[in-house]
Amino acid sequence: MPRRPTAKSLTPAQRRAVLASDPATGELAGSPATGAALRDRGLAVAYGAAGRYYLTEAGRAVREGLYEESRRGPVPAASGPPAAPAGQDGAGGSGAFAAATGDGPPREEGSGRRAAVARAWAGVLEIRRVTDGSAGTGPGVPAPWERTRMVWAVSLALEAAGVPPSAVDAGGRRVGAGYRVLESGEPGTVRVEWRGPTASTGRERAERELRACAERLTGCGWEALLYWGARRTPFLLVTPGGL
Repeated sequence: MPRRPTAKSLTPAQRRAVLASDPATGELAGSPATGAALRDRGLAVAYGAAGRYYLTEAGRAVREGLYEESRRGPVPAASGPPAAPAGQDGAGGSGAFAAATGDGPPREEGSGRRAAVARAWAGVLEIRRVTDGSAGTGPGVPAPWERTRMVWAVSLALEAAGVPPSAVDAGGRRVGAGYRVLESGEPGTVRVEWRGPTASTGRERAERELRACAERLTGCGWEALLYWGARRTPFLLVTPGGL
């Protein structure tokens, strides 16, 4: 039976590519040749017409081994581990995609942001495909990896579906109308609100926008139900589909 590849069996270039892979999506850094070599070892898969490579579950396990090495001492010919995925505030460290949760500063506009969102979403879809082993053309359902970072994952799904996030300025004031994703206080569930600069967004508009958000999330593999809170303020409770 073939032996599973380990961190020690990788070349310096392969180690660098694995260590520098996107913490959120698993997209590999490095040359296409390095990606192909890691694919041949079962540590990566090709995804999309652009020929990008993403770590498999085995590749992620090897990356964790490299992280452990870096904590114990220098990793030969490679840098230390990149920052963890973006948190609730949408802020990511170096190399991490910053999901727009609606509680951060206004997102940058233009093709660069759209391309980054598209790459992150493609990585999530690849994680799902690798995790459930399906070859279907649909989005599938959220992988266990997504369920441990649901605010991040739901925020990405909404932005990838074209929904604008809300935003706040340095003083904490709302400066943009859009979705806001936050913890609900219930395990396995996040809350989605529609927030704007003033109350002029109104309950009717908020309900209409949230129903559209629910449709988009359903199309991305999540389940979303509309509720009303204090003063009949609408919000969504979102859970992973397929449970």
